[in-house]
Formats: sequence, structure tokens, C-alpha cells
Amino acid sequence: MTTNAKCLLVLDDDEAVARTIGFVAERLGFSVACYDAPEPFFEAVRERNPSHVALDLIMPRMDGIEVLRRLALMHCEAELILTSGMGLKVLESAQTTASERGLNISGVLPKPFQPSVLSELLSRPHTSDPVSRAVTHAPGGHTVQVDELVAAVASREIQFRVQPKLDLGTRLVVGAEILACWPHPQQGIIAPDDFIPVAESSAQLMQGLTRLVLEQSLSWFARSPLLAMGSIAVNLSTRSLSDVTLADHIESVCRAHGVPTDKLILEITESSAMDRTADTFDTLTRLCLKGFRLSVDDFGTGYSSLEQLARLPLSELKIDKSFVIKLHTSTDARKIVDATIGLARSMGLICVAEGVENSAALETLTTLGCNLAQGFYISRPLSGMAFDTWLQRVSACPHFATM
Repeated sequence: MTTNAKCLLVLDDDEAVARTIGFVAERLGFSVACYDAPEPFFEAVRERNPSHVALDLIMPRMDGIEVLRRLALMHCEAELILTSGMGLKVLESAQTTASERGLNISGVLPKPFQPSVLSELLSRPHTSDPVSRAVTHAPGGHTVQVDELVAAVASREIQFRVQPKLDLGTRLVVGAEILACWPHPQQGIIAPDDFIPVAESSAQLMQGLTRLVLEQSLSWFARSPLLAMGSIAVNLSTRSLSDVTLADHIESVCRAHGVPTDKLILEITESSAMDRTADTFDTLTRLCLKGFRLSVDDFGTGYSSLEQLARLPLSELKIDKSFVIKLHTSTDARKIVDATIGLARSMGLICVAEGVENSAALETLTTLGCNLAQGFYISRPLSGMAFDTWLQRVSACPHFATM
């Protein structure tokens, strides 16, 4: 069903608050309907398919968390604005709950609120835009089968995409992350999150996928202008780390393409970094001895200790995008980002923030002292050829400009 553009539904039992929200929205060109009970509100959601919903978390007949659960079951695509007088902690917790249920969260609005803050939330772009979804998800939610993925790897159907990393001090592109990509002949683009977990179910399949992406990306990188400017980063799964021949294989591929080993950063998840099995630790150590750099990806989502981190020969920490995205909507997320940057600095590591989606996040990360950043605001993942064209264009500019 098509979303009803600029249609706001308000669920709030405080008539004065609902009226204020409606007044601000109407000045922005919204049609507004206010409700003080859940059932008429749900009926309106079904009938009107609103672009926005303002929801008070404290309601006498049904609390806001239950309302969010019902909206998720209804596959509501509206931008949600959560309001409450219970304090920011409660709002942030509800925001996390809603996001985990697949709902679109425009932001939170502690009571009492300023009309200007509400206006800013109502003016944000709609995040469930079909064009944006098409970039990262296969149409129809295609379920990947193991034998299908095996065939795709064997036929080299899996490709790679390149997402640049920006030095926040110089505003120069100094590297890129390599991401796997599956342009399915019938299903369209299948995102890594949809097929990597399938690949990890088989050590042999994951090994084949990792080696294919490495060979493709290093072949491109050897001819790219990026080689003279920086490095590339490739993800290694826990399955890959158990391959005792991995370090020798990566070294031989680099040598075959004339790529120095210190130009390749190998990203491992925080949980993989804490895996103390002999094979995994041998692989990580041998990779460092050969000159490769190690980066801990998705930092902050695992359970590592400082002692464990200190034992590993790391070069980078990457702040998980879930914290970066909420940099300006969650005080806890900002504290975690700030603490991670401080930890990296104290350990002599480069700190990379992923998930940068706007200029405000870029500037805040710069102020906090983060070293590098990547995300859609800088550039979406590009093919190797498109990346080289993009890099030449931005390198010719005196200041960084987004796509």
C-alpha cells in the first residue's frame, strides 16, 4: 500500500499536547488526526497508511511498547516519533525496541518539547523509501539456499563493492572497505547480511567465498589510484580464521598482484578476536608477521576485555554503526562512541566510525577525535570502476564533497 504522504496520526491522551503536535504539523502542510485510545488509532493506521505517527509511551489503556508491537505486526512503514515525560532513558530504550522490530524511528521527543525540535523530526526524509530499500535488499525477501550460494561462488557470480574511508583530519580518502555483493540474475541485489550467514554454515563454502572476494578486490586494487593513496580492508569470518593456510594464501595473492601486504587491512569481528582457539590465534599472529594489519570490526557489540584486546596485534578499532547512527539521538550511544575513541587513542590504534549518514555525525566524530569514517554520507558502496571515477572527482576538489 502506498504511504499517505504528509499524513500524521497522533496517539496521546493529553489533549493539549496532541493539539500542539497537530498545530506544528499542520503548519508544515500535514493532515493531522488525533486519538486518545488505541483501537480507533489502529483502525486509522490501517485505513490511512500515514507517513508519520506521534506516539505517547504512557497511555492508560495500552502502554507504548504494546502499541509498537502491534504496529510492527501491521507492517507499519510510518516514521515514528516517540514522546514521553518519563525521561530520555525510557525513550531511548523504546526507540531500540522499535528499531529491533523493524519500525522506522524518526526520533524521540521528551516532554515538554520545543516545537522547533518536532518540526525538525517531521521534516526528515522518509527512511522507508523504496529506492533506498532496493539498494540493500533483494526484492521479495529471497531466502538463500546453500546449494544456490555454492553455485554462485563457483561461477564467480559473487562480486565486490568498495566503500571509501575518509580521514577526518585532512578530509582526504585514505582507504576503502571491500564488501561482498551478489547481483542475483532473478532476485536482484542480495545483501551480504542475507548470504554471509549462509556461507558461514560451511567452512568450505566460507573459504571459497573469502578467497573469491580477496582475489577480485586485490586484482582491482592493484590498478586503482587508491593503491598510491591508501589501503583496502577485507572482512574475515570466524570460519576463515580456522583455515591454517589462510595467511599463506592471502600473501601469495598479494604477491601475484604486486600489492604490498601493509596495504591490506583484515577486519575481524570482536567475537572472532576473542576466540582463543590455537588455529585462530596462529592465523592472526601469522597474518601480522607477514605485514598485514588487523582491525576489530563492530566494536562495542561483543564482550571483549581490555586485557584480551591488549594481547592482540591490532591496528584499528571500528565503532559499530548502531552507535554512530544514534550519535545525536542517544546520550548513551554518544558516550560509547566517545569512550571507544578514547580507548583507541590510549592503545595507539586508529579509530574508524562506520554508518556515517549525515554531516552532523561527521562533524561530531571529528570533534571527538575519531580518525576515519565511512558511510552513506561519504559514499554508498560502489563497483571498482565507479569508485575509481568517484575518487578522481573528489581528489580534484579542494574540500571533500559527497555524491
